Amino acid sequence: MRRFITTLDELTSRPPRHLVLLYSGGLDGTYLLHLLKNTTVRTTALNVHIGPPDPASQARGLAARFGAAYQEVDVTEEFFTESVPAAIHADAYYQGQFPVGSTLSRPLMARAAVRVARDVGGDAVGHTATYMQNSTARLGRSVAALDPALHIVAPFLGSNVTRAVKQARLAESGVHLPDAVHSIDVNPWGRVIENGSLESPANRLDESVFTLTRHAHDCPAEPAELTMTFAAGLPVAVDGKALPLGELVTGLNELAGRHGVGRYSGLEDTAFGVKNHEVRESPAATVITVAHRALANAILDPREHALRTLLSTEWTTTAVQGGWFSHLGRSLRRCLRDLDEPLNGTVDLRLYRGAVTVLRLQTPHGLDYARLGVDFHDWMDDYGFATWQRLMTFADTVRTVVDGESPDRRDLDEQPDTTA
Repeated sequence: MRRFITTLDELTSRPPRHLVLLYSGGLDGTYLLHLLKNTTVRTTALNVHIGPPDPASQARGLAARFGAAYQEVDVTEEFFTESVPAAIHADAYYQGQFPVGSTLSRPLMARAAVRVARDVGGDAVGHTATYMQNSTARLGRSVAALDPALHIVAPFLGSNVTRAVKQARLAESGVHLPDAVHSIDVNPWGRVIENGSLESPANRLDESVFTLTRHAHDCPAEPAELTMTFAAGLPVAVDGKALPLGELVTGLNELAGRHGVGRYSGLEDTAFGVKNHEVRESPAATVITVAHRALANAILDPREHALRTLLSTEWTTTAVQGGWFSHLGRSLRRCLRDLDEPLNGTVDLRLYRGAVTVLRLQTPHGLDYARLGVDFHDWMDDYGFATWQRLMTFADTVRTVVDGESPDRRDLDEQPDTTA
């Protein structure tokens, strides 16, 4: 039967047989490898990366130092064929504040860990997230959905060990890791920065944390303009040049970042009610979402648009809370993709000192009056407007007859309240 191991004491006293630990060479994971070295558990440290691996990473060497096997897995292709399209279809801004970031990478990391666990005969998958991080749910729920037999190890949920203590213990064993002021998670769709001076929203925002986007004062004096082409709701070309999604996102990150687009700061809700302050940079995500929303607004009818907005919010919240592989998450993702099928066209945009402006929009499926004007007038010539007016006022008319008094008369007789 599956076990949820949520403290260091439980991990060391009743360890799994073979743990696949998600590991990137950071302080938390290295400290955990240090603790596990003297236990009976076999450990495979798994470094999952999106894009080129960090050539300066110490992960392989540190894993070997503490007796763990080491594997690297590249999920870049899956990120751009599964994760990013889902975020685009949903205009995935968490709580309407900022584009999702690690929400897109954590399910892929969990799936990679499950695959490796099956290959090496592992009976558990572990990570170092805490209860202050929504990644705990994203990783744990994903593993649970993908393999009900694997134990889930999250020892820092119930064991609060400070960074200073972790560094001191590692130093005793001859390992010295720099104490980064901020905790940073990066993938091509977003860069999330937290901790340090950013923990309190009362502190003035530290501009030095931004590396992908320029401050408005440092942006080019002249704006950049581009044309983005969409097919079935996904961007497929920029300025008429067809591009794979990965190249398109990479190029937009550079261009939009140079023009200061994509900076965010806000409080993210966590599982236990407390809010976590996060700063984000998402240049490409910002530009694509602005264009995608404009196209959806031009093409979808009112009921489609309202439903899509509701489903987008529900899917984003579900994914943030770890339900990527849940039945609800999968169903919402399919529905949003299907709703986007008619979203074909081009959107012209201007990027200037942090702002994105829609300049022009062209689509064969647009419902705008200017495109349909002459035909629309012909269609409406035979319409019974008097009947429409009677139906529109039906409820008010009936209530007036029943009440015997005109609501309009009551409204006219009411005197304004001047006591306030």
